[in-house]
Amino acid sequence: MAEPPTDTLPADDPKGFVIERASGEKVASQIARAIVRDIVQRGLSEGASLPPEPAMLEQYRVGRPTLREALRILEVNGLITIKPGRSGGPKVRRSDTSNLASQLSLHFMSRRVTYADVSSARRSIEPTLARLAALNATEAERQQLAELIHRTDQPWPRGSDLLAESLAFHRLVAVISHEPVLGPLSVSLQFILNPRRSEQEHSRTWKQLTSEHIPLGEAIIRGDAEQAEQLMAEHMSHYPPVKAHEEILDWQ
Repeated sequence: MAEPPTDTLPADDPKGFVIERASGEKVASQIARAIVRDIVQRGLSEGASLPPEPAMLEQYRVGRPTLREALRILEVNGLITIKPGRSGGPKVRRSDTSNLASQLSLHFMSRRVTYADVSSARRSIEPTLARLAALNATEAERQQLAELIHRTDQPWPRGSDLLAESLAFHRLVAVISHEPVLGPLSVSLQFILNPRRSEQEHSRTWKQLTSEHIPLGEAIIRGDAEQAEQLMAEHMSHYPPVKAHEEILDWQ
């Protein structure tokens, strides 16, 4: 019978870690990847502790500066947290789409990608996610979507955050699509674009956009993949351009 995963990485791996010096890749990057591989293979959950520094130095056979650089790489990418002090140390953190958005925006900025380019990518991705959501959503997820669009169908109180409602709807569609690459990517693109949108400038447009979530959500709930895809394509074509949409995006 296989042993259940523990809450820490093994500190006594007899095989140790072999540095691929001929690859040309920085040693710290190789170690960062090895740590993530160990986390995944052990099935560690958020908050699980990594071994203490002396044990990791022995396991990965590197010096303290290199190990700390590897941990810093993981921390910057939102994969671990590092708490200082005797009771601290590195702990597993589940990366979210805001981390991905930050890394993507830095990469896009260096490649002179504009906000218009990001908007175009979203228009291409979202219909596919709607179709997959109609095909793949569980009954519990369909119920969750039904509750969200029921809230959308109610009169909006003054001061309602329609941008947040729009983000919530599209984020849920991405999640229930169960598409492991396009789903997180789409939500990350939303995070990049959202600060450039203005609810006040387009209040009528945003009310119309949120109202379109209702027939779209209903198509997903009843499993009509073709209509869900078509309605999402039409919905995305109605989005107003973001402010300064031809500008190269900034790192967030």
